[in-house]
Amino acid sequence: MSVVIDTTTPCAACGTPRVGPYCHACGQASRDAPRAFGEVLTGQTGRVVYTLRNLLLHPGELAREIDEGRDRRAMRPLTLLLNLVAIFFVLGGGPQGFSAHAFLASGLDPAIQALHIEPGAPGSPERARFEERLEHRFQSIYSLLVVVQTLAYGVAIGVIERRKRKPWIVHFAAATHYMCVSFLVATIAFGGARLAHVDMAHQLPLGLVMYAIVITYMTLMLRRAYDDPLRWAIPKALGVAAFGYVVAIALSLLALGLALLTA
Repeated sequence: MSVVIDTTTPCAACGTPRVGPYCHACGQASRDAPRAFGEVLTGQTGRVVYTLRNLLLHPGELAREIDEGRDRRAMRPLTLLLNLVAIFFVLGGGPQGFSAHAFLASGLDPAIQALHIEPGAPGSPERARFEERLEHRFQSIYSLLVVVQTLAYGVAIGVIERRKRKPWIVHFAAATHYMCVSFLVATIAFGGARLAHVDMAHQLPLGLVMYAIVITYMTLMLRRAYDDPLRWAIPKALGVAAFGYVVAIALSLLALGLALLTA
């Protein structure tokens, strides 16, 4: 039985001639498609729940879905990451959290400190405006550099898993999902410290616990997404995490330096 393509009713989203109530090119439902009221208004909610459930409970499964071509039910990795970065700054920012102020107070880099010239007297409106502007610039620049950090993680994963011969899109997806979990962990840690009025810069045990969690996640992710045995997944995870830590510090300082230059 042959299928007749109705060229008189193209897809309203992409213009492709439809075969049936759904577009075979982009998946857009037509007016003829049976859709429930709740699906139209809250359809993305199910996608978010599905993505977070697999992200947290099944490390590596979302990257595996992309590798096997069955990822339609999940959110796009970068979309999820950028939303989590925004939430991280809302809940975990501030003077005692992850902020330009915290980096400057820690005195990490003399070269960065040399750029720090605060206008106005302490408590003056001019000083307050400068500090607010500095934080906004730091958050904006850092959010952009998170993409660079994610790409660096993807390259690192691709190098250590080169024998698996998987597409680079899988490596970058795995890296993005790892970053998503890292920001979720950081949001809980920095947000909790902010509520407790605790300075994260002086909480080494908490920092070690955070890294233990994300390294464990990386290990489990490599096992599921790349079928690595545990004896190989652990050293690979440690190597990628160590590389990522160096990149994260460098990009944080770069974001701070650029924010100081433009504030």
